[in-house]
Amino acid sequence: MSASVYKINGTGADAIATSMTVPAGATYRLVSVSCKFNVAPTTAEDFTVTLDANAGAAYDVLLYTIDPSTLSLTSLFWYPEEEMDLEGGDAVDVAYPNTDKKTYGVQITVREV
Repeated sequence: MSASVYKINGTGADAIATSMTVPAGATYRLVSVSCKFNVAPTTAEDFTVTLDANAGAAYDVLLYTIDPSTLSLTSLFWYPEEEMDLEGGDAVDVAYPNTDKKTYGVQITVREV
């Protein structure tokens, strides 16, 4: 029996604020986060992936950060190097100011365990 895979999508041309919250009583594994810009951003600002822990702010962790403008990136793909299980109430937050107003598509992929 295979585990269910879920993809949470966000798109637009303003600031990125996409989040995935694990349902109560469930356990998910973070698989990856990806983002595609129509044109590489030029303003220096950080694209971040953060764990908003159900256990409280003391356990919140910045998981990944990159400034797409430094490498003229139009797409990025990040996955945890180690398995990362999320409990019910944990959230994965993806944020980017997107001052340049580039059109984007962002996706958070998780798998139920």
